[in-house]
Amino acid sequence: MTSKIEILYEDKEILLVNKPAGFPVHATMDPLRAHVQGLLEKERNEKLILHHRLDLDTTGVLVFARVDTVNKALTDMFRDRQVVKTYWAVVDGRWSDSWNEVKTYIKKVPGGKWANVPKGKGGDHAETAFRLLNTNGAKSWIEAQPKTGRTHQIRLHCLEKAHPILGDRQYFKPEKRGFPMALHARSLRFAHPVSGKEIFVEAPAPDYWASYYLKDLS
Repeated sequence: MTSKIEILYEDKEILLVNKPAGFPVHATMDPLRAHVQGLLEKERNEKLILHHRLDLDTTGVLVFARVDTVNKALTDMFRDRQVVKTYWAVVDGRWSDSWNEVKTYIKKVPGGKWANVPKGKGGDHAETAFRLLNTNGAKSWIEAQPKTGRTHQIRLHCLEKAHPILGDRQYFKPEKRGFPMALHARSLRFAHPVSGKEIFVEAPAPDYWASYYLKDLS
């Protein structure tokens, strides 16, 4: 990487950063491939524990524990949906402001993908709340709050409404200018695992959002 990963919040127990696009969050099968956890550990000279994931081209808030003593509390909070996750996405076409909620069943399918499937076909229940922020007809800026934690959930729920996320190379098509997918983990809200105080952190979207994805929308 050409610059340090942006730190959004840190204290003795936890660390929240703004994940850049193009980097996996943790080690992959390729031992030489750079990943966010490894870059941070090298940069800070400390071991970190990752507590959730973001897709390769998804940007935004990512949480690490700095000490083992908070692992169980953080794990429980993510499992029990006590962490409020808010995402931004820019999708193809005009998103209806009446689409406040999408519910499907999601199942892994061949080719390394996941898909929405009918109830009873082996999929896991998935639910996302949506809010339209702006649209110009050709594209729409939306907010998403996943109520469940299925793989590729927001991407698939946009696809369910026939409005895929711009730049989603796996489920739609690459952007002509080569920008990463327009999916950004905008904020996290949760109770601190030790003090109990509310932690609310927002991650600035990458610069190319303002100049490209949100052009004519913001």
